[in-house]
Amino acid sequence: MGEAFDHRFSQFAPEDIPVPSPGLPATTAPVAPASHKDGVTADARGKKVFASACASCHGWSGESPVSPMATLTGTWAVNDPAATNVAQIVLSGTKRHTPDDALSIPAFGDAYSDDEIAAVANYVTARFGTKGSKLTAKDVAELREQTAE
Repeated sequence: MGEAFDHRFSQFAPEDIPVPSPGLPATTAPVAPASHKDGVTADARGKKVFASACASCHGWSGESPVSPMATLTGTWAVNDPAATNVAQIVLSGTKRHTPDDALSIPAFGDAYSDDEIAAVANYVTARFGTKGSKLTAKDVAELREQTAE
């Protein structure tokens, strides 16, 4: 989503700015517990992927210890019950116009299976969002195909 803003949305006239989706919650979720032992633990596979690939930058609370840009808490992507943006970011990473010393999320699409990416997206939306998602490996496979086009 950040890339969309950088490349297109920032150039919109005020009357062309899209309105929020009616499916998104009115408010975002609060900060998650600081310990991985507390809070959402329903998806063990997703938690395992998050622990190995995500927690060092995003933190267990969703407030990044590395950069404010890596904070998950309060973002619309993790509050979207479809989890499409979360899965797409895990697959493709981010390529935003940021200062040279800013970190970007690398692409993990080659490192994880569709099932693992669905599991981590579901874990992230449940732990850091207002609702958990029910993304499937089939959904992620379709996102991969769209990205490859």
